[in-house]
Amino acid sequence: MKKPIRARVLLVKVPRKFVGLFTALVDGSGRKAIVRSKEGDRDKVYLIATPDTYQDLFQIVENISKHIPGVFILEEVSSEDMQIEDVHQ
Repeated sequence: MKKPIRARVLLVKVPRKFVGLFTALVDGSGRKAIVRSKEGDRDKVYLIATPDTYQDLFQIVENISKHIPGVFILEEVSSEDMQIEDVHQ
């Protein structure tokens, strides 16, 4: 029997040219979340976190937004509604 995956997900707007830097900064902030691009919308990314690290994301994104213009949280989404881009195509 499969266990359900417990994750909380934020959708964040990140200018396309800064997605790589944004990902590196999230990773450098203690790897509190996995960053994935939204399929068909390259200036939006999902931050996928455990319930324990989810609240930390708000401060991380706020700090990053001070240095990268145009970064802001759009909404929390359910993991069922995610459309993740396959980066291996």
